[in-house]
Amino acid sequence: MGTIHAPVSRSALHARPRAGGVPQFMRNLAAGTAWLVAGAACFVLNPALATDWHREATIALSLLAILFGTWVFWRHGGTRITAVGIYNLAFAVFVGFGGFYHSIKNVATDPGIPLFTTVAVCFFGHVLTWMLFWGDGAPSRARSDAARVDAGTAGWAFTFGLVLLAVAVIASLVDAETEFTAKPVGFVGVVLLAAGLLRGPLGRWKVLCGSVCAVAFTVYFFYLFNGFGRIVLGSLALALLVVLAHGDRRRYTKGIVILGGIPALSFLAALRAGGAASDVDSDGFGSAVSPMSAFAELWQMNTIGLLPRGWGETFFAAAVALVPRAFWPDKPVGFGYELVPYLAPGLAGTGHSVAALWYGEWLFNFGVVGMAVMIPVTGFAVSAIDRFLARASARPLTTPTALGRYVGGVLLAVGLFDLVWVGGFTYMTRTGPRLVVLAMLVIATAWLARRPTEPESMFKTTARARR
Repeated sequence: MGTIHAPVSRSALHARPRAGGVPQFMRNLAAGTAWLVAGAACFVLNPALATDWHREATIALSLLAILFGTWVFWRHGGTRITAVGIYNLAFAVFVGFGGFYHSIKNVATDPGIPLFTTVAVCFFGHVLTWMLFWGDGAPSRARSDAARVDAGTAGWAFTFGLVLLAVAVIASLVDAETEFTAKPVGFVGVVLLAAGLLRGPLGRWKVLCGSVCAVAFTVYFFYLFNGFGRIVLGSLALALLVVLAHGDRRRYTKGIVILGGIPALSFLAALRAGGAASDVDSDGFGSAVSPMSAFAELWQMNTIGLLPRGWGETFFAAAVALVPRAFWPDKPVGFGYELVPYLAPGLAGTGHSVAALWYGEWLFNFGVVGMAVMIPVTGFAVSAIDRFLARASARPLTTPTALGRYVGGVLLAVGLFDLVWVGGFTYMTRTGPRLVVLAMLVIATAWLARRPTEPESMFKTTARARR
């Protein structure tokens, strides 16, 4: 008599261990717990009864934040550079490096802000977000034809990328007031050009294609960069590397990003260095490190009851950021502008903006509770962008629409640096116009492709007349 086997449920199938013999979620749990324990160990350097400001503990926790963000960037997606990886890289820069910088700079004096507390809030919240939402991004082998662009579509991308870059440069030279329009046009042009070259048939000649992309980036740098918005330069370089990484069989491009991180930060800092010794940006690192200290100031103000509640007002401002102020004069201002009266009152009314991290926006709107609400919202939002980019790059790109979807995913992903830096409003005002430019180009191309040419239209009219 044969043996009767009980049916295997779908949940049981998903619970089966992988090749290593341990289910993925168990490995994620073990890895995340190890990082949390390592972070908790930093509290040993910060005894509750100590009278100093715990510089050693802050240094240790900041270095741990750098390591964790870099580890997730390296691990998530295998050879691909993913949206989750980019968000974690931004965390390593603005939280980890920011906390480390301020700890080293204030060697002998207390900076007067709860720096250790805020680094700890960011670190533990970020690790929990990874454990709950992003831990399934184990290395995977991409298909050989994934995100490959055929010859016709590659030619379209290269041509119109070149046109967009040329139009942006000419517009900026003719009228400096077109800067805010020219920059997103040029940004999309460079990325589109790179996608056509690096993912198209010519992509096998990487040195040649890489050189052309480097020239396009240099043109953007000299004609569309005016010394402000250095994060835009970093985002553009990262976008080119995201495209390049889709052709990797090993993690060469990711290695370039990690090894080139310090030289890149130093280069960007040198572009603004040379101010007064008392200036926050005297060494050029102000944009990268000041958000961490600004968040610590907000935390301190919230602790003593001096920080008001926005109750989501800044998120609404981000949602309507692309509505021209000419049509809505009383449109809400962004999060960075909201902070000026509290963190830089002397600059109120001058158009100045303050960066205080994505964490700071949640604290400003909902207090400490916002730190907990931020975890699922960020987890789902970044995962959605990650899935969009993964789907857009999962198959050959044989039409301008498919390539436009892929480039749009790249733009959404690299814009996460702006999100971590200062919040939703800047993300929308920088990434939004780029997506609008790209969408207009793709829609116009599709419309022209469907529109019959003049000879075809005359032929059809004559044929109907003969009938």
